[in-house]
Amino acid sequence: MSALPVRVRPCRVTAVVCAAFDEPTDTAVLAVREVVHAAGVELPPQPRHRPHVSLAAARVEAGSELERLVDVMSDVTGVHEPFELVLDEVGSFERGGVLWLGPPASSQLAALQQAVTSALVEAGWPAAFGQRSDPAVWIPHCTLATRLSRPRLRAVQAHVRAGYRPIRGSVDALATILVGGNGDTAHLRLG
Repeated sequence: MSALPVRVRPCRVTAVVCAAFDEPTDTAVLAVREVVHAAGVELPPQPRHRPHVSLAAARVEAGSELERLVDVMSDVTGVHEPFELVLDEVGSFERGGVLWLGPPASSQLAALQQAVTSALVEAGWPAAFGQRSDPAVWIPHCTLATRLSRPRLRAVQAHVRAGYRPIRGSVDALATILVGGNGDTAHLRLG
């Protein structure tokens, strides 16, 4: 009796390309995260990923296809310079119970998001998050907490807003992270 051939299904991952902040901005966002924690929201001691603004995502195979995605993003970073960004809003998405910090309209952030989205599509990867990452409807935000009930979300949002001072920082890189992963798969400096 012979064994049947084993078919190994390629491992597909969701790679998220993010606007990454400089270190002082990361530190300031993490301090706000501590305010959220102090308000009674259970958070892991260390977040799984750096503070960031998700720009676009693609489903790719781990390995060479993921490496190709990073190469494509390297081309994007070469034509975009670091820029200042103010996180002046404490916002929420009630549907997902998401509390976030967000910037006012930023032509530089919008251009970076459009460039990342276009580069992924041109490379043959459709948007993994569907219409939410469409540049026409995208809402830039840096997530602080998720899965809060609506009453809890409103209470924590009010608590954070009460003492919040806008964070003036810089976007200086593109980071590629994996949904369900930890840390960066890639961190590419702008410019």
